[in-house]
Amino acid sequence: MVKRYLFFLTLVLSLLLPAGSGLAKDCELRIITEISHPSTIEDQGRITGFGVEIVEALKREIGCDTSIEVMPWARGYRYLLNQSDILLFSTARTKERESKFHWVGPIACYKWVFYGLKGMKDEVKTLEDAKKVSGIGVYRNDARAQFLKSKGFTNLEVMDSQDTNFKKLLRGRVELVATSNIGVPGFLASNEELRKRAIPIFTFRSVKLYLAFSKNTDPGNLRIWQDAFTVLKDRGTIGEIQDKWIEQCKE
Repeated sequence: MVKRYLFFLTLVLSLLLPAGSGLAKDCELRIITEISHPSTIEDQGRITGFGVEIVEALKREIGCDTSIEVMPWARGYRYLLNQSDILLFSTARTKERESKFHWVGPIACYKWVFYGLKGMKDEVKTLEDAKKVSGIGVYRNDARAQFLKSKGFTNLEVMDSQDTNFKKLLRGRVELVATSNIGVPGFLASNEELRKRAIPIFTFRSVKLYLAFSKNTDPGNLRIWQDAFTVLKDRGTIGEIQDKWIEQCKE
């Protein structure tokens, strides 16, 4: 009798309690990110950052407890392209990617910037100028690399980490690194030589970051995430998280 009572009590609570109230379930998604300041930051064995905080807030609103996986960007992007029910963040929404994925957001607005050593100041004022430098460090399967390649750049040097690109910049092995105005402060904060020698050279595009869902994601699940994002945006939660880490997106 007691077991039967507990069963029915649990059933009733599961129907009455709102999403995120403690009876969490699997998201029916694989949620993937990379370490990329300030979206995802590793801090004493845990991850934080504006992207992580937004996804965790959405999970609470939905009522799911799927863990966020951290892996290199190229691998996560490959899963996003080729597997069903994948969520990858934070992902730049570009013309080149538009039809490949489903999008929920934006979760951030930012600018793509070429960084170089101080001697490069005034050398690059256009994309055509950038095509003439000896080498530009880019990140494998990154939206900036895809964009520059689509514009006819043949001087791109593709690496598996942005940290390697900045090391090559300091050693004179590339003249520019394609980065972002919100991502570069993390590299500058941890590298005194980079802070002293590197400067923004040329801003070449404004972009928005989204949660990207693989093309074959279940439509019902996708609507749940979109509805949850709308609720949190209207409630002001998204803006509060953005204000904590970055500037809010301007409508």
